[in-house]
Amino acid sequence: MPHVTFVNTFLLHAPAEEFERAFAATSEFMAARPGFLWHQLLRPLEPGQDGSRYVNVAAWRDEESFRAAVAHPGFKPHAAALRALATSEPVLYETRQTRTAVTEPA
Repeated sequence: MPHVTFVNTFLLHAPAEEFERAFAATSEFMAARPGFLWHQLLRPLEPGQDGSRYVNVAAWRDEESFRAAVAHPGFKPHAAALRALATSEPVLYETRQTRTAVTEPA
């Protein structure tokens, strides 16, 4: 079964450094949960962006692993810390198509 992808867009109402510290602690917690595969915290490079928007993209082995991680009692303080610094739009996605780069012949 293909993995699931969690995408969470954050709009900060606190300093970016403070958000990144809180997010790093959340990342450490989530990385220790069964089924966690990887994540990336992204910040736009586009001109005109004020640095207050971040996107977290995380891959999980399956939906059940993700749901168990966010239901874990230890996750609540992390969620509260992030909510104090930003609003967010979390969405869990199923994989429908995947493509990798084509290797150029030598």
